[in-house]
Amino acid sequence: MDNKRRHYFIDKSFQTKFIIKFAYIVVLSSAFIAVLLLFFLRNSTTVAIENTHVYVKSTSDFILPVVIQIILWVSVFASLAVIILTLLISHKISGPLYRLKKEIDRLKEGELNLNFNTRSNDQLKNLSQALVDMNTILKDKILFLQKEFTALSSLLKSGPLSPEIERQIKAIEEILSFFRT
Repeated sequence: MDNKRRHYFIDKSFQTKFIIKFAYIVVLSSAFIAVLLLFFLRNSTTVAIENTHVYVKSTSDFILPVVIQIILWVSVFASLAVIILTLLISHKISGPLYRLKKEIDRLKEGELNLNFNTRSNDQLKNLSQALVDMNTILKDKILFLQKEFTALSSLLKSGPLSPEIERQIKAIEEILSFFRT
């Protein structure tokens, strides 16, 4: 069975914010590096010879165009790498969350035959296992209650019942019939 998800954007809002935050860090880091470089070079001078002319300029004037180009290129490539990496990471988070939420929605509808298991390489394995354990315990308790209620109801119905007891039996039956085991 192929367990691969076909779509990498599962929760677009969460994943987009996640990606933007990390790309923002890359851009800010690049700008910070440029500012630091220019700050430390502000009081230095450089001698350059171009076409038999000697030029003496501040080092920042010589390297500013190159630094800006390098930082722009590094920012673009690092941002692309960060975008791809955070998309893959967020996919491994939002995919299981989406799937677990779907199963929890089914649980709210009374369905107890659920599959909270996630793929082996997904994140949130501990949460998934806790939900599997919770569902197993809940299902066992509901089955026990249904069995005990059936036995108790049979005992009570062997004799005459007051309208209040009949009403309570129907209410409990209705609640227990909500769950599908």
